[in-house]
Amino acid sequence: MDQRRISDWTLLTGTSVELRQQGHSVCRGYVDAVTDDGTILWLQTLTQGRRLFEKAEFYEVWASEERTGFHYKVTNSDSQ
Repeated sequence: MDQRRISDWTLLTGTSVELRQQGHSVCRGYVDAVTDDGTILWLQTLTQGRRLFEKAEFYEVWASEERTGFHYKVTNSDSQ
């Protein structure tokens, strides 16, 4: 399955994702926690440990996992 951009971060806890910033891959890992308003998430990576990312810094979350309630932006990984 193609990766899709997730616009609502509040539903991501426990999901395997790729973080991108301005079209460039930053890292991959599992979402450890998300703030209630979905503006900040903590990502657990294999190589860099637990890291914090803010939506305001133009980070995007991309996932290939399908989950009920995910709000996808209509863009696939081939377009970005």
